[in-house]
Amino acid sequence: MTFVKTRDLAKYEDKEVTLKGWVYQIRDHGKIMFYFLRDGYGFCQITIKKNIVGENDFKIAKEIYREASVIITGTVKKDARAEGGFEVLASTVNVWNPSHPQIDQEVTPESGPDVMLDKRHFVIRGRRTRAILKYRSDALKYFREYFYENDLFEVTPPLIVETLPEGGSDLFEIKYFEKKAYLSQSSQLYLEAAIFSLGNVFTILPSYRAEKSRTKRHLSEYTHVEAELSWTDFDALTEFMQEMLVYVIKRSEEDSEDVFSDLDVEPFKPKTPFEKVPYRKALQIVKELGWDIKDGEDISDAPERDLVAKFGNPIYLTDFPVNMKPFYHKISEKDPSVTLSADLLVPVVGELIGSGERETDLESLLKRLKAMGLNPEPYYWYTDLRKYGSVPHSGFGLGFERFVQWILQVEHIRDTTLFPRTRFRLRP
Repeated sequence: MTFVKTRDLAKYEDKEVTLKGWVYQIRDHGKIMFYFLRDGYGFCQITIKKNIVGENDFKIAKEIYREASVIITGTVKKDARAEGGFEVLASTVNVWNPSHPQIDQEVTPESGPDVMLDKRHFVIRGRRTRAILKYRSDALKYFREYFYENDLFEVTPPLIVETLPEGGSDLFEIKYFEKKAYLSQSSQLYLEAAIFSLGNVFTILPSYRAEKSRTKRHLSEYTHVEAELSWTDFDALTEFMQEMLVYVIKRSEEDSEDVFSDLDVEPFKPKTPFEKVPYRKALQIVKELGWDIKDGEDISDAPERDLVAKFGNPIYLTDFPVNMKPFYHKISEKDPSVTLSADLLVPVVGELIGSGERETDLESLLKRLKAMGLNPEPYYWYTDLRKYGSVPHSGFGLGFERFVQWILQVEHIRDTTLFPRTRFRLRP
């Protein structure tokens, strides 16, 4: 038996097909029933008439509940009123699992956030969440397309690590046999090692931050899109990231129209080039917007969003003071008090990307490590990169869930991932 996907029904007008999926909605009109079927690839209307399917199949069709799994055989008919312009007039109805009447009480329009999260395994079946999850898949494909078209190789660094790119207290410490280890905050250091083998590389893997944050843009486990580019300076890096985002957004418009339609949102259309705003200039702007942030403090959360809202377009926040950035950021030759680093801020979520040119001088790197109170010994392999064939290189890390939140205008980041992990959420 060959199964047809709902998205392909237009190819089979007036032909018999077999569909398999789940009953998303049911309408019972006596001798005629309508199923709204979801198969993972889309939705379609199934018309079930007693005089066509027969009394036995019709009786079975009437006794199921929402989310029943079914196999339907029928003829594809053109109908402008149906979603996609086609429906299936059923000839047989095979119920694989009839579901259960309790399904309508599992999640209701009145359910609060905790219930929605406890019942996330049901919520992901809904049309809105399905659209978001589909876009995740689409967008990951678009990022990979861009990387491959620009000759980057994909690598998969370890997620259990001994050394840390940033240090700090927001780490998940684990016992690794008899040793202490951490869940990775970033694959950056390993990507830097990989460029000496492959030239330009990227990875798309989970990262972990034990931040005790309760904002609408923080997850404890998130998908990290990271890349490292050899023979690339800071200006070339910012150009690369701008072109990447423009590419992914353009591909979204071309191939993810169904997602934007289901969510009733319009794709964001960024203007290029993205403006570069030095950190201290940004401080002046946020102070004018009513925020009291001292020099050397992070501009985060609400002030960050207000800052980018003033521009109405993505901006690069640049020229951070040296003491604000980790040891691996290169110090500017023009102004030794700042680093060649940039945070890309976007509407809705604020910081989307952290990036910068990397320090290539061994002595400067060791000095910065010690200044941060980090023991250089575990970083022996990383400092070796500065001894044997060091080259200019730059890289970035993009929080993928924040990207989805921005593009789809999702209020809370927890809705952008399959099963969110936050400070207070470990199940299901």
